[in-house]
Amino acid sequence: MNMPTTGISKFLDKSIRPIFDKHARSTTIIDGVDLIHRLETYTTSGYLKPKTYVDDIFFTSNGSLESIDQMLDGANNFHPNIKLLRQTGRSAPFLDVFIQNSNGALITLMFHKEAADPYVVPFGSDHPGHIFGNAVDTAITIAVRYSTTLSQFEEEIRKMKLMFLYNGYQPRHMDWRLSTLFSKMFIQTFHFAYAQ
Repeated sequence: MNMPTTGISKFLDKSIRPIFDKHARSTTIIDGVDLIHRLETYTTSGYLKPKTYVDDIFFTSNGSLESIDQMLDGANNFHPNIKLLRQTGRSAPFLDVFIQNSNGALITLMFHKEAADPYVVPFGSDHPGHIFGNAVDTAITIAVRYSTTLSQFEEEIRKMKLMFLYNGYQPRHMDWRLSTLFSKMFIQTFHFAYAQ
């Protein structure tokens, strides 16, 4: 981008980012992939138990049900307009990731909110043409990173093809983006593996 504030933003990011990373990075989840990595570490450490609690605020705890209930009651009494609903179980949607504890194994896949129209993407804009290709590549990359199994990935690709078809993309365009992206991933993986 060639905006007047781009240089200032980059300078401030370089200056402030190390301070943020030093003090707040360990307690901040920046995206769905970061969440998956953190939960995998949590699972490997033996902390993922059937007592995981979910809300619009997602957290896991090793505390007793009573201590968590007390904490949530205190939070609910903090402000009359804010109410936290308790939900316990072995699965939870968070951001755009669906996380499930299947007997201690962490399973992740894409999460689509029911309230959102699954076939609407902001394609109607005056962005340059390459931006729309980036939208396809990003959607595919997220599906690869979030899907635990091949069948989950294939289902996500099917949903993506419908979404892009609905928004005016030709099926061959999606197939071309898939093959191009996988070719790049395969070559990078091959070079990385060969270099080791």
